[in-house]
Amino acid sequence: MAPAPAKVTWTDTLYDIYYNLAMLGMFFLVMYVMLWPGCYRNENATPEEKADCQHPGLPGGEVFDVVEVLFLGTVGGRIVSQVFRLPALLGMLIAGYVLKNIIPDQLNGISSSTNSTLRNMALAIIMIRAGMGLDLKKLRENASMMGILSCVPCICEALTVMCITQLFFESYNLTFGLLLGFCLADVSPAVTTPLLIDFHENGYGTSKGIPTILLAAGSVNSVLAIVFYSVVWEFAMSGTLDGEKLGEIIGVKLFVQIFGVGVGAGLAAGVVVSYSWTAAGKAWKRFMLMFLVAMALLFGFKRIGHGGGGTLAVLTFGATVQHLKRAETGIDSTAAVSSIIGYLWSNVGSIMLFTLLGASVDQTKLDGKIVGFGFLTVLIGLVGRCIATWLSAMPLREWTFKEKCFTMVTWCPKATVQAALATHALDFVNKSVKDREPEYVNNDSFVQLMTDRAEVILTTAVLSIIMTAPLFAVLMSITGKLWLTQEDAPLVSAGAPGAEPEASTIGAVAPPAGGDDDGRPRRRSRGDSIQAVAAQFMGVEEETPQPQPAAAEEPAGEPRRERGISLPGTLAKVIGARVPGETIFEEPGPDGNRRRRGVSMQEAAARMS
Repeated sequence: MAPAPAKVTWTDTLYDIYYNLAMLGMFFLVMYVMLWPGCYRNENATPEEKADCQHPGLPGGEVFDVVEVLFLGTVGGRIVSQVFRLPALLGMLIAGYVLKNIIPDQLNGISSSTNSTLRNMALAIIMIRAGMGLDLKKLRENASMMGILSCVPCICEALTVMCITQLFFESYNLTFGLLLGFCLADVSPAVTTPLLIDFHENGYGTSKGIPTILLAAGSVNSVLAIVFYSVVWEFAMSGTLDGEKLGEIIGVKLFVQIFGVGVGAGLAAGVVVSYSWTAAGKAWKRFMLMFLVAMALLFGFKRIGHGGGGTLAVLTFGATVQHLKRAETGIDSTAAVSSIIGYLWSNVGSIMLFTLLGASVDQTKLDGKIVGFGFLTVLIGLVGRCIATWLSAMPLREWTFKEKCFTMVTWCPKATVQAALATHALDFVNKSVKDREPEYVNNDSFVQLMTDRAEVILTTAVLSIIMTAPLFAVLMSITGKLWLTQEDAPLVSAGAPGAEPEASTIGAVAPPAGGDDDGRPRRRSRGDSIQAVAAQFMGVEEETPQPQPAAAEEPAGEPRRERGISLPGTLAKVIGARVPGETIFEEPGPDGNRRRRGVSMQEAAARMS
């Protein structure tokens, strides 16, 4: 029997709101009881101990702040993508910045180390997904150009910043100018990677391998910036750097991180996991296997001082697994896992990464005396980087003028490394004073000089994030669709009537394209339900919904009106409710009542068991 179309009413929407809020309230209640701290029941505690006793599920607690980040990041992303038709990550960045700097006493429960850990976990998710989407054939064909694009702009921006600091900052010498230059010379993978994946999945520039080349080059650029920063740091803080020390830093930190850790460890992990692929069986087991291995690579190598190489290793790991399984079977058997990773990224990873990235910007650390010159330093450094990027891309004769311009835009966002290194120099100076290092004892002029230099790095690094991350994220989203040629039809359709509008898939809470366990790709609507994703996660076959009828044509002679989403509809989507007026398809159940088509969570769990 053909399914009967039905309209979502306000009753349906209010029911969805009630259901979602009830589930959220139940979650908070359970977590509140589970996390009840022992100090609450300690009658012998002193007043100071009672004052310091903090329930993690209440405001100021770690769990509460993480949930607050997820909720407000989702709201900010939805509003920006649905109302303003801009990338959702912009709304998440703004939400994090507002939480940290505008609303008082927020996110106090999330320490800087917890912030960094959560951001790295989210970064690992997107780097796996990026690796599984790499076109290794295009990458091999353009390996030399990938190397040039990763090295030349990075070094040129650092040298430009080094020169310009001699004019703007009296306390700076060439060494500290170069230190600031390499702090700013990294292009943030947290901003560029999701956007490049979106272009790759939708067929923009894929025939020339543009997203693949830029993804790989961006990862190598990050390693280079961190390693060169370490080299200059040794000289800037000690005043001397002998040849043996220089060789150790270059040999160990550069070549070992890129070739030993980034390529070697990632390749080895990919080979091991590919041999375990068949034994894992279900898609969710394969996903857990890849996720845990990626976490081990990222955090393990970061622990021993090879964080940049660990990030590159995760990228290599994902690419190796995808390539080996495709070569073995002739089909992409990783499609279902990639779909799960994409869904996890859209609903948790992107929100956590970008909201916490926005929260890592502390405007109280911006020194008003330095902001003006810092702004010019970042701006002139970007000009030098863009010129170097253009010159580096000139040998790519098959790339058009617009594609080279897109490369320049892609090479400008700053966030990840700058957030990590912003306080590095100032923390070192403060620690040296506290530990009474010989150079800092009874030498007030030297302490003041080093403090001034460190504050310039801090202010300029924070300013670079504010200036570039939101702006170039929006510019990438716009220019990529305008300047890159779309060769292949995207796997994710624009959706049927009532589906979300095509604004930006980056950071939006919408399931990505999927595939069966045997690798056959499926073209899915953007309106897929969580039940469908859960069924795929558990290895359950999903019922194929009937196609929706075509929308009625506009009467002849009347102007065609732009269809949008009302404010109530937008608010409904923000909290995950159905939009009033949206068409849904239902079919009669055994009791004669209508029910939604698809696989329910209960059915999926029953089939799995």
